[in-house]
Amino acid sequence: MDHTTVQPIYKKPFKKKMYPYFFIMPFAALVLVFFVLPAIATIAMSFTDLNASMKPKFVGFENFTRVFSDYNLPAILWNTAIFSILSLSVSLLFALIISIATQYFLKGKITAVIYRVLWLIPSIIPAVVYVTFWKYIFDPTEGGLINRILLQLGVESDPVSWFSKAAMGIVILATVVSTISGGMILLSAAINSIPEDLYKAARVDGASEKSVIMKIILPTLKWPLMYITISELIGFVSSYFFIMLLTNGGPMRDTTTLSLYAYQQAFNLKYYGYGAAVSLIVVIISFILTLLFLRLFDFDQMIKPSRIED
Repeated sequence: MDHTTVQPIYKKPFKKKMYPYFFIMPFAALVLVFFVLPAIATIAMSFTDLNASMKPKFVGFENFTRVFSDYNLPAILWNTAIFSILSLSVSLLFALIISIATQYFLKGKITAVIYRVLWLIPSIIPAVVYVTFWKYIFDPTEGGLINRILLQLGVESDPVSWFSKAAMGIVILATVVSTISGGMILLSAAINSIPEDLYKAARVDGASEKSVIMKIILPTLKWPLMYITISELIGFVSSYFFIMLLTNGGPMRDTTTLSLYAYQQAFNLKYYGYGAAVSLIVVIISFILTLLFLRLFDFDQMIKPSRIED
């Protein structure tokens, strides 16, 4: 007769089970207080006529009807599209070029490190100092850097009012220079993770530098390129801080984007309900663009497990 006793299954103590939740709870509380609750409050506010009197009244979809009947909306949407598309295109292109140049062509050289560090500087400078620098460069008086150079060279006889002639270009340039470093870091890390053996095998097979970039490097960058494209596009659509400091949406409304318009309506004119409605439209646009780019990058295919051919 078998007298073997069955050992009881060890059960993890309740306290041990709760340890992960104890670590998560502080961060979950921060997300709830600073992200979830403000988002709910903004949605609720967009259906009211809340203003400086701080006596909200439910108005249904009146704010949204007002937004779509606003005569400023077409120009503001156009500004938002131009600013977002050009900023994304230029930022992504330069981040890609810098990453390939420093991590492939100049890999391991001190010049590559110095070059990447130089591109990091604009992103760590305080925004007010950074914007002051650009205002000095494009100052419309004789004291502006570009005007001073042009006047000394005799190219111009009078100072040029750059913020009247090329305000959107200045805003895009200042925004791009400060955002390139984020994409550059992610793309550089991805390129650095490519095994050196792949490059050696390609060179043995007689592959050109163009073939290495197109067949080895770029396919490796699909994931980071998708993340950078989506995150930066959402950032540009919802961006208003640099624009506000540089031009405050002017001249006229030539550089006013939808996010800046929401800010102006809520905090300058005290139409909090209307500003919340405009900001909610910004969120909806960002969500639609995210879904669109996930589709363009074929996200469903990217997350499928790889198949090993027999």
